[in-house]
Amino acid sequence: MTWSLNEKTNEKEDNSSDIFSHSGKELEPMKFSSGKTQEDIVNETLEAIKEGHKIIFIHGVCGTGKSAIALNIAKNFKKSSVVVPIRSLQEQYEIDYSQRKFILKDDKKPLKISVIKGRANFECPFDCCAASERHLPCIIEIKEKNAPQIFEYLEQNPHTDKTDFENITDVKRINVAPACPYWSPIYPSKTKSKVIEDAKKTPFDTISGKEFSLFERSPSCKYFMQYKHYANSDVLIFNSMKYLIETAMGRKPLTDIEIIDECDEFLDSFSTEKRINVNRLVTALSALHPDDQEKKTVIKDLIHKLNDHLFESDKDVECEKIENTEFQEVIDLILKNPNLAEDEELNYFNNALEIARNFESLLHETYISTERIEPEIEQAGLFGKSHNKEERVFISLVTINLAEKFRELVDKNKQLVLMSGTLHSPEVLRDIFGIKDFKIIQAEEHMPGKIKPVRTGIEKNCAFANFKNGQINRDQYLKILDHSISLATRPTLVHVNSFGDLPSEQELDRLKLHHLISKERLRELQLGQNSQVENFIEKKNDLLFTTKCARGVDFPGDVCNSIILTKFPYPNISSLFWKILRKEQPEKFREFYTDKANRELIQKIARGVRFKGDNVEVLSPDVRVLNGKFE
Repeated sequence: MTWSLNEKTNEKEDNSSDIFSHSGKELEPMKFSSGKTQEDIVNETLEAIKEGHKIIFIHGVCGTGKSAIALNIAKNFKKSSVVVPIRSLQEQYEIDYSQRKFILKDDKKPLKISVIKGRANFECPFDCCAASERHLPCIIEIKEKNAPQIFEYLEQNPHTDKTDFENITDVKRINVAPACPYWSPIYPSKTKSKVIEDAKKTPFDTISGKEFSLFERSPSCKYFMQYKHYANSDVLIFNSMKYLIETAMGRKPLTDIEIIDECDEFLDSFSTEKRINVNRLVTALSALHPDDQEKKTVIKDLIHKLNDHLFESDKDVECEKIENTEFQEVIDLILKNPNLAEDEELNYFNNALEIARNFESLLHETYISTERIEPEIEQAGLFGKSHNKEERVFISLVTINLAEKFRELVDKNKQLVLMSGTLHSPEVLRDIFGIKDFKIIQAEEHMPGKIKPVRTGIEKNCAFANFKNGQINRDQYLKILDHSISLATRPTLVHVNSFGDLPSEQELDRLKLHHLISKERLRELQLGQNSQVENFIEKKNDLLFTTKCARGVDFPGDVCNSIILTKFPYPNISSLFWKILRKEQPEKFREFYTDKANRELIQKIARGVRFKGDNVEVLSPDVRVLNGKFE
C-alpha cells in the first residue's frame, strides 16, 4: 500500500462535499514514539485483513491522525463506510478532507469522500428555508390539522386532481411531495409511479439485498442530491444515528468495510436505553394512510394497543422483562410490518422500527420501564411560553446482552475496523461484548503533551457513599470546587459530570461561590444555539462550563491551560442498564462500570493535549480524579 495524504494548494478549488481535484503538497506519514508510522498501521491492518481477521481494533491516542489512517485503509476497498458518533467529528472529516487535504488511490485518482448529513444542514430551494422545516411538501405530516396546506400542495402537483381526495386519509406522500419540482425520493428501484417515471435513476445495492434508487426529478435540491454519493462515492461518512437509521430502513449501501471512529463510544451506545415516545408514535401512525387494507388494519391495531399504555396506568412497569408485558405485542407488530412508513423517511414510526430492530433477536433478554411525565399548564423557555396539556408516556427498552448486539453488527457487514484512543480493555471486549477473535494494532500510545495534576490539599473522595455517611457534605464539596476553579490557570475548561454537581441559584448566593455558575444557568446556556464553546476557542471567554465536550472538540495550545472535573466520571448508576447489570451480573458490572469511567477520564483530559508541546493542569474537588490514570 502506498501512503497518501496531500495538503491542498489550489485556493480557487470549489469546497464541495467531494474531492475531484488533486493538486497539492504531499504530507509524510506521522511517526509515533514507538518508531511506527501511520503507514505502518495501515499496512498492519491490511495484512491482518488478509490473514482473515474480521474484527480489528486500532488504538491511537488523540493526535494520532486516525482519520488519515482510516481513509488510507478505505482506499484499498471499492466502497467503505466511516462511522463517527457525533456531528462535530463528522464535520471535522468534511473540513479536513473536502477543504484542506485529499487522498489519492493507488491509480492516482482522488478518493471520493462524501459526508451524509441530515436535512437541517441544507437549504430548501422550494421555500428558501432549512430543508428540515416541517411545513415542506416532502415532510409535512399528513394529518387533519395540516389539511389546508396539504390540499394546497395537491393543487400544485400537476400529477393529481384535488377532487380525487375527499378526506385527508386518502392522501399519500407521493401525492403531496411533487408540489416541489425538486423532490427526488429514494425508493426501491422497482417502484412504479407517473410522478417518477421520467426521473433519472441512480441505483445502488443495499444491505437488505434490495436495489434502491435515487429518483432524480431535478438536481436542484442538495439534500436529495447527496444520496447520489451512495452509488458514486468511494467513502461515505455517517454519524452513528444516521448510520443506524439507514441500516434499520434497509437502505444503507452495501460496503466492503466499516470503519468505526471513537468505537468505544459506539459500542457503549449498545447499553444505552432506547426510549419510545408513545404519544408521538400514536400521532405518527395516525398520519399514515396506506391503500393496502392489511396495513390499515395493522396501524389501527397498533394505535389501539398504544392507547392502552397511554390511558391505563396499571400497565406501567418499573423494570420488567418485555416478554412478561403487553408491550411485546407492540414490538412484534412493528417488526412484522417494517414497511408501514417506507416512503415517509421522517415519520417517527421509522425511529420506533430502528429501536425495535435493536432488540429483535434479544426480546427474551430485553427489559422495559415506563415513565410518565405530568403535563405542565405553562412552561417558560428561552423563546417564550409553551403549553403542554397532555401527559407524556415513554417506554424505555434495554438489554444487558451486548454480545448479541455486537454479533448482529458483525453478521451484517463484511469487515470491521474499530478505532479509538480509549479502547475497552481486552477483558471487557471478551466478557461484555463477547468478542473472542480480534486483533489490536497499536498506533500512538502516549499523549502528545504534558498533564500536570494540581492538588489544593483539601480534595475529598466524592463517592456517593461518602456523602451518605457524612465524610463530606454538599456545602463542603461546592466550596472545594469553587476554590479549585479560583486556583486554575486560565483559560479553564470545567467538565461538569452532571448538572447536580453545580449549585442552585440559592446555593450560589448563600455560600458566596464567586467562581461557579448555577446548574440552571448552564442548562440555559446549553439550550438551542450554543456559542459558548466557540467563544472559548476564540478566547472571548476564559472559563467554559460544559456537559458536552468529552469528545469531538479539541482545545489545543493556549486555548486551554487547565481542566477541572467536577467528579470522577462514573456513569449514572441509576440508569436502567446499570441497575439490571448490577443485579444480574455483579462481576461484569464492576468490570464494565470501572472501565467506562476510566476511559471517560482520559477522553475529558485529552481535550487539552492535542499536540506536542501542549501543557494542561488537572484539578478536581474529587481526589479520585487526581489519583486516576491519564493515559
